[in-house]
Amino acid sequence: MLCGAKPLFNSRPTRLFALTRHLRQPPFIFTTHHHARSLKTVAHAIASINIEDFRRDAFQAQKPLLIHSTFNATNQHKNDATAETSTSPSPTLLPALTKWFTTSSTSGKASLTPYLDNFRSTILPYEISNPNSAQVSNFISWLESPSSTNASSSLPAAFSNSNLDSDSNSDSHKSRLTLAHLLKTYISHPSSSSPSYSESEFLILDLPLHLLLLAHQFNNTTLSSSQTPNPRKPLTNLYIAQAPLSHLPPALQSDLPTPSLVLHAGKGDVYSSSIWLGLQPTYTPWHRDPNPNLFCQLCGTKTLRLMPPKRGEALFRGVMASLMAAGNPKMRGEEMMKGEQRRVLEGAVWGGVGPGPDGEGQDVDEMMYEVTVQAGDMLFMPLGWWHSVKSVGGEDGGINGSVNWWFR
Repeated sequence: MLCGAKPLFNSRPTRLFALTRHLRQPPFIFTTHHHARSLKTVAHAIASINIEDFRRDAFQAQKPLLIHSTFNATNQHKNDATAETSTSPSPTLLPALTKWFTTSSTSGKASLTPYLDNFRSTILPYEISNPNSAQVSNFISWLESPSSTNASSSLPAAFSNSNLDSDSNSDSHKSRLTLAHLLKTYISHPSSSSPSYSESEFLILDLPLHLLLLAHQFNNTTLSSSQTPNPRKPLTNLYIAQAPLSHLPPALQSDLPTPSLVLHAGKGDVYSSSIWLGLQPTYTPWHRDPNPNLFCQLCGTKTLRLMPPKRGEALFRGVMASLMAAGNPKMRGEEMMKGEQRRVLEGAVWGGVGPGPDGEGQDVDEMMYEVTVQAGDMLFMPLGWWHSVKSVGGEDGGINGSVNWWFR
């Protein structure tokens, strides 16, 4: 992605982290006490980052770095026609930015493109919070209704020719009925590690990409509807989480080429890579990764909170001690996504005050870093740095997407 890029900095006297004139101050949305600290930011196109500087001042120094892109999602399709001849940075450094998503120039609302419907049968790992909610029930009812195949008039223009909206296609309705049945089966027969149906807060399920495409369509019809006085709420918290890129069809993998920073900053050993795609709000709990992480935002906006290894570990162990529980910070376990453990851990990380390792309260914000990423932005997180991620901005049920690479 960065191959052949011209160096941005003079590598001798210049340090990435000394360029304070390029800092961007992210909004502090979740704190309730002091502001968390903002990360150092290089506010330049990712195509201009010098790999030698990145290796020395971020990768080897083990310091996080936000690389702020000049990508403009609203004007992405306007730029496509001139991308080859333009002297400005190309918005298609990651083709998925423009092939998977489109953004309205009037409302600024992001949508999935019909291109993804070509891969609707791809099986992916989903997470769904509050599966017994009215929104999920309404979505299942919508899937079962024949009218769900005739909703194209309520969709953005980009979907007008999509196979998703063929009201004469009986196979399309059959696939909706199949997905509705599978959803109800998952919800009514949770895994042995999950609570009973009436108490379940969180489910993990493997279903086709078609489910997200239909959920997106359902939300578009819901949000554009004027059903008063009892408007239907959009579906939220449906998230394709940590889906390995290697499990995607080759065409989708080619839309997410491995960045040159990943290939050349270290040994070039890519441990793993994943996509994260779903309906806002989305959430990833407090954890640390076993390898350095390059995180790229594809659509929408996310805020991340980070801590160095020792301080992040102390926060996690303090929360576990207060709950008299054990947890694995290297895994995205169900226990971290529901119940008391989620509420206490999320409150400690995002609420500003949490238990210290001795059980006493400590001001988390004074030790926490916070950064906001938008479409095209990249965030490097060194080995062992703790972090939690939330979608921010936009409307509930809107599309939010990211990709990351763990490497050495």
